[in-house]
Amino acid sequence: MFRRHQHVPNDEEDDESSQNSAPPTPRASSSNWLVNILRFLNVSAIGVLSAVCTLLFIQLQAVSLQVASEQKQIDELRKTIESSTTDIQTQVERQKDLTIVNIAGTFTLLSAIVTMFHMSSHLKSMNQPSIQKKIMAILWMSPVYGITSFLSLLAPSAEGYLGIVKDFYEAYVIYQFLSFLIAVLGKGKREIVVEKLARHAGHLKHPYKCLRCLFHPPPDESDEAMANAVLLECQFLAMQFVFFRPATAIVNFVIDLMRGEDASGFSTPKLIVMLIENVSVFLAFSGLLKFYHAVQDDLSWCQPFSKFLTIKGVVFMTFWQGLAIGIIFHASNSNDDSNSKGDDDDDTSVDSDSPYSARSIQHILICMEMLFFSAAHFCVFPSDEWEEGYQVKHGGGMPTMGFDDFASDVNMLIDSGKRSINARRERQSAATLKDAEHSSFGSFDETTKSDSNNEDISLVENSEVV
Repeated sequence: MFRRHQHVPNDEEDDESSQNSAPPTPRASSSNWLVNILRFLNVSAIGVLSAVCTLLFIQLQAVSLQVASEQKQIDELRKTIESSTTDIQTQVERQKDLTIVNIAGTFTLLSAIVTMFHMSSHLKSMNQPSIQKKIMAILWMSPVYGITSFLSLLAPSAEGYLGIVKDFYEAYVIYQFLSFLIAVLGKGKREIVVEKLARHAGHLKHPYKCLRCLFHPPPDESDEAMANAVLLECQFLAMQFVFFRPATAIVNFVIDLMRGEDASGFSTPKLIVMLIENVSVFLAFSGLLKFYHAVQDDLSWCQPFSKFLTIKGVVFMTFWQGLAIGIIFHASNSNDDSNSKGDDDDDTSVDSDSPYSARSIQHILICMEMLFFSAAHFCVFPSDEWEEGYQVKHGGGMPTMGFDDFASDVNMLIDSGKRSINARRERQSAATLKDAEHSSFGSFDETTKSDSNNEDISLVENSEVV
């Protein structure tokens, strides 16, 4: 139905094909050659650029790998430096701790040596054992304080137990001092003490009524009964402190253990224990002072007040010194907590075990101060004071540096200057009085001469008239 259309060439197509099959001209061939060159150059440039980019990429990757390795080395070096710095700081802190411990140990050892030498002098001349045994018990106070404080520095975990020992011996020494006064007054015999107290029965204060169960016979029967009751009262008031002081120390230690980290502050139980402790201290010292005021004239030769100061000075200085250091550290830590927050603040707590904590500084100062108190005990508790025929020395027998003589010489020079000034003033006043007398006598002579001349003239005139 449909017939295939067959292409029939015509004359025009034959002409075109004949023209195309004709050889190219020189102009067309040159243009084709330039195009081919440009194409080759373009491809070459693209290849060179690709190669350059590939090289740059490879170099960049190599540089990045090198930087990463060097950064890793830098981090490792930084960690090494930080760890070495931490080790150095730790070693420095340990060296500081060791230095502080060495200082405290040196002072504690010197204090113990001085005390042992002092005690050996009493042992060599044990002339009055009933008195000197009390003195030796008192002399142990400085070594006990120094050794317990030094051990608290070495083992902070045992500080509570050592504090109990220290508080017990403090109370024991207070009672031993009262026993020392009683032994000195009665030469080791209680009857003599009662007799001497009976001489001052009119000046004795009546004992507490709550202690009547201890008095036999009743104090109202006689002067001896009153003296015996007062002596028993003073002993009881001092002895109760020996029992209450360790008990309160144990209770405080238990409270601190129960509170844990908050043991640095105050709480209601600790406040109650502190009040009980202060009442006990007041009663002990009231009994001691009551006995001292009753017999102070009989004991004046051994200067008991200076001895008491060397004992109470240890307790007084350590207590108020520790209180002041604790307040300073608590205030500084409060400022640190208000200025900064974080876990680092826990390292600066007052009760920390670092050598810069309040308790550690308190222990260091106690170790250093006990050496001076040992020297003071050596001066106020001399061994020759209990020898036969002992005479009281001026200044209490304490070794001095001649300041008393120097002061007396200064007073002598001042008095001599005052006397010379007074004598000069007296001479000046006497000279002025003498001049005044001479002037008064001279005026009197002139008046008498003028009166005599007037009388002579009047006589001459009268004679002429006659």
